[in-house]
This record gives sequence, structure tokens and C-alpha cells, in this order.
Amino acid sequence: MKQNQLMFGVFLASLALLWTACKEDYYTINDTFYDGMIIAVKNPLVGDTLQVERYNNSDQILIEAVNRPDVVFDPEAFIYTVEHDSILSITENGTIQPANRGVTRVNIEFRSNRKLQTSVIVEVNKVYHPVQSLQVSSAVARLLVEQNYTLHLKPYIIVYPAYADNTDLIFELDAASTAFASISAEGVITGIMPGEITIHIVSEDNPDAKVNVTLNVVTEIEITDVKLHTKLDKVTLGLDEKIDLNEVTWVTPDNVNAVNRKLNFVLTEGADVVQLDNNGLLTAIGAGTAKLTVSSKANLTTGDIITKEFTIYVDGNKKDLTRAFWTVTTSADYSYAADGTTGKPEDMFDENGTTFLSLVKPGKVFNGATSPAGSINSFIVDMKSPCKFNTIRWNHRSNNSYTYLRVWGIELEGSDDGENWTSIQQSIAIPNTLGATDGNDAKRYDIPLDANYEYRYLKVSLTKWSDNSGGSTSGSTMQIGEFGLSQQAI
Repeated sequence: MKQNQLMFGVFLASLALLWTACKEDYYTINDTFYDGMIIAVKNPLVGDTLQVERYNNSDQILIEAVNRPDVVFDPEAFIYTVEHDSILSITENGTIQPANRGVTRVNIEFRSNRKLQTSVIVEVNKVYHPVQSLQVSSAVARLLVEQNYTLHLKPYIIVYPAYADNTDLIFELDAASTAFASISAEGVITGIMPGEITIHIVSEDNPDAKVNVTLNVVTEIEITDVKLHTKLDKVTLGLDEKIDLNEVTWVTPDNVNAVNRKLNFVLTEGADVVQLDNNGLLTAIGAGTAKLTVSSKANLTTGDIITKEFTIYVDGNKKDLTRAFWTVTTSADYSYAADGTTGKPEDMFDENGTTFLSLVKPGKVFNGATSPAGSINSFIVDMKSPCKFNTIRWNHRSNNSYTYLRVWGIELEGSDDGENWTSIQQSIAIPNTLGATDGNDAKRYDIPLDANYEYRYLKVSLTKWSDNSGGSTSGSTMQIGEFGLSQQAI
């Protein structure tokens, strides 16, 4: 028996030696071919400097062996390190991508033999770029000039190339148009009386770059319709909830003068159900049904007024804040990613736990979307009017079992203007995350806050997730099935 064990041990040792020998032979790179070789940048240099143009992205660094003209290098065989990446960056194949004017050094290292190195000074400069042509935006077709009001035309004229050095334009009305409008040197048209006008626009830099625009001066841009938010009619509110009706109604077309866009709201039924102030702020005060109308300014020509009617229900037992009109912005437009047909912010407000907001975890990528490493994802809810709340409503995605796709902890801030923020509460733990085992979770969680709050804007920062809280680092996104607020009895 001992002899068998000894023989087996010798066999294993021999096998290990054979494996090691094969392994070392397989992985050893013979780089002696490059010994004594000298590499250099073979692009034309001015002195010791490679000069590239700011708006030319086609320059590629090319490397040659000074003492071995028979050797041809692939540009991707080198590692390019830029000292000042605010001036330029370089792709893996050596293409220079200028960002700003300036001078920087680029260090170049051969991947197969790190002893093979060189460097070059790159200067990003800028030559003069003339205007080549002008183009009129398609939006001009919808423009009208109102009598006694102004229209700035220059934003609708596109200069090519966009990086031309002198983008100044010269605006001039033809002789027949001066009876109907005037125009400033900056392209601001002032309507005088109804009629058709033609504006000649020429590049100050290039007289051959020119376009004409024909517009109509009208007495007034007439309202063609009054629109209601699709969820306004028959919406149900809880007691003390508010709706700013100006936020959920509007007129068309969208170029109606601001002074004519104001709508008139009238409470026709349910004075004990809702309260309506002179500014269009509606407040739920009692259970029941209320009816309202919204009306436009009278048509200047016909005297017609466009009127729409809508109904508001108030449920005295409703605690959840109405989410019908909420809008959301994320901390970065590219941080949320579609996951099939869902993944958008509004998917948190549809009472369906299988749809969800999907935010890419910092430092990861999903479906082309990304969040910077070291950042904290957040989203801001605009409730369109100040709302009272003391409880968070939270649902995980209900049809996925992995805890590493959930948000584990959040912080809340409130604001009245969307710019100045006040801390509400920090270190709010989301249930069924830390220490939980994987498994589908369709439960609704109501997380009480430490006080009553009232804000129009709420910022939710996703401060804890699996990767940074001791859980699995799998998964590229954080997913929220439902988010809401409520006013519970304390």
C-alpha cells in the first residue's frame, strides 16, 4: 500500500513538473526581437511638435522603427497616455480627438515590450473657419409676428459650420415690408400692422451665404384649442390635496402670446368639495364631486370663447397623494435605462410593480446607459403644487427576486422652487434588502418620516445599494417598482 502511495506521489510530482514546463513555455513571450529597436512618431512635425487643428478629428499618431524600416506597427499595439486630457484624448488606434486649444505631451508605450517607448508634444491650434452657408429652421413655418409685439428671428437661422469664427448676421426688410414691421440689427422684428413681410439675411463673414424668410404680421395669434392633462378629468384627490390648474391646462398653438395664454377657471358645482382661488389653485376640502370649467380668451375676430369642463372627485379616506400629474427628472439623463418596455421614471406611478424605474449603478453600464463611478443617483419629483406628507410609499420590482437590484437606502430633501433644498431625513433604510434572502417581493412598504412636511419638489438620493452596503456586486441597475407619498395619522 505504501509503495502504491509512493508511486502515485511520484506520478503527481512528474505531472506537476510537466505542467509547469508546458505552462511556462506557453506563456513566455520572446521579446528579444525588439532589443535595440528605436521607435519614433513618423507624422510630420514642426520642430518637435505635432500640430493638429481643433476641429479636425482625423489625425492619427503613426509609429515607425527608426532603425528597422522593414517593421510595420499596428497603431493599436501602443498605449497612449495624455498628460493634459482637458486638451485632447486619444483612441485605442491612435486617433487624436482635440478638445481645447493648448499643448500637451503624449507618452507612447509598446504593449508587447514596455521598454519600447517614445513621446511627442501635441499642439492643438485653431485656424480661421469662415461661414459656408445659412439655413432656416423648419420651425419658422409656424412663426407669426404680432402687431405691437416682437419676435427674435436669429435663433431660427442656422450657420454652417457651427464652429465658424464669425456667426454674426445682417438682417434687412425688403422695401415693401417696412410698412408692416421693423427689424433691429440683432434680428428682432416688431410688428406694425397686419401684412406679409420678407427678411433678407446675410452672413457678415461671407456675403454669398444668405437666405430669405417670409413671415406674416397678424393682429393677434388666435387660440385654436384649450387642452387638459389626460388625467385631469375625473381625477380623485384626498383631503387637503392641491392642484395648480395652470400646470395641467394649456392652449394651442404654442406660440400664442404669453399675455393671451392665461385661462379662466370657474367652479360650477361642489363649493363644499373644493376651493378655488383667483390664481387657479384648487384645494380639496370635503368628500364629494366638483365640476369646473376652463375658458380661453375670446377670439379677437369672432368673439368665440373655447370652454372645457372637467370633474374632480374627493375621497375623504384617501391617504396617498395623487401622482397623476407628477413628473420626474433623474440626476443624469443617461442614468436610467430601458429594460424591455419599462425602466422610465413614470413607471413608478402606475400601480404596477412589474414596471419600474431602472437606474444604472455608479460605475456600471447597462444597455448603453451609464452612471459615473463615485456618483450618487437621485431623482426629483415635481408634484406641481405644495403637498403635505409624512410617509414614503415604496415597492420593489415585484417580478424579480434579486436583492442586488433593489435600492437599500435613501435620503430625502424638499424644495419650494426646485433649486434650494432642505434636508428632510437621512439614512432611511428600505425594507427587505440588507440581510434579506433573494425572492420575489410584491409587498408595499409604508415608511414613516420623523415629522410632517410640505413641499412642491422632493429629491430622493439613492445612497445605499447592494454593491456599497455589503451585498452582492452583481447586477448593473437599481430598480424601483412604485414610489409615492402619503399623509398618515400620527
